Amino acid sequence: MTLPWAALLLAGSGWGTEVKLSVPSTSAVLGEPVTVQAAAALEPGAALALDLQASATETFAITGARELESPAGSAERRFELQLIPLDLGPRAFPILWTLAAGGSTRTLSSTLRLEVREPPGAEKAQDIKDIKPPRAARPRLWPFLLMLLLAGAAWYWGTWRKKRPAAAGAAAGPPPDPRPAEVIAESELERLAASRLWEEGRRKEFYGELTDILRRYLERRWAFPATRETTAEIARRLRGRDLDRRLLALFKELFERADLVKFSKTATDDRWKEADLAAARRLVHDTTPKPAELAAGGPS
Repeated sequence: MTLPWAALLLAGSGWGTEVKLSVPSTSAVLGEPVTVQAAAALEPGAALALDLQASATETFAITGARELESPAGSAERRFELQLIPLDLGPRAFPILWTLAAGGSTRTLSSTLRLEVREPPGAEKAQDIKDIKPPRAARPRLWPFLLMLLLAGAAWYWGTWRKKRPAAAGAAAGPPPDPRPAEVIAESELERLAASRLWEEGRRKEFYGELTDILRRYLERRWAFPATRETTAEIARRLRGRDLDRRLLALFKELFERADLVKFSKTATDDRWKEADLAAARRLVHDTTPKPAELAAGGPS
């Protein structure tokens, strides 16, 4: 459904404050930014601020927020947000605000509802049809073809049995790394930091390798298939463990930013390299069992 600047109402849970959200359309495209404008009439002395960290979820990310200039003498505060949907279908995006008035603060929330569609052309790429229907073999040839098939299968079986020992040895590959999971991850992060992927402008490759290092670490640490799971699936697993909320928020912020760089045209900031490497090191450090936990038989 598409509406010109459909207005969505946020009713605050205190002081009678209302924040109005408006978007150009209630339909959005996966991975593409949506501009959201917010406006609120405040009482004298009141202040309103976006709670960016609390607002982001697994289904969307807020990549930009700025306060717009209000008319002279007006008590209205106006903001402009850039939101990127990360999941398909009808979605509800909660946006949280902090309202300060009379020496007290209170959280206000609203729900922005959008219908998120696949990018143009995604359906056509999956709609592959045969150019011509398959042709059946002539009835007179099928016994001969069957004999050839059986002969080929017998030859393949004999060849495979002869090569099986050598192939098994080749497929075994190098032995698994015996070092602890955190030592391997720290070594891989140091190697990534020393690489020139970032300086050469290969930011998508940088974030791909950064998240792969953390996925392999989580797989070694807790023995779940992190290298084959989505960011949302990994986040659900981590929430099921006794981890600090700030650590969960750090993981979510890092992986969402990596997904945005890898899958959309989000511009990168040169400060992100060191900040995100430091965040990855902290994730490894803070999830590494301490000596007291190991002595008590805690998670390895």
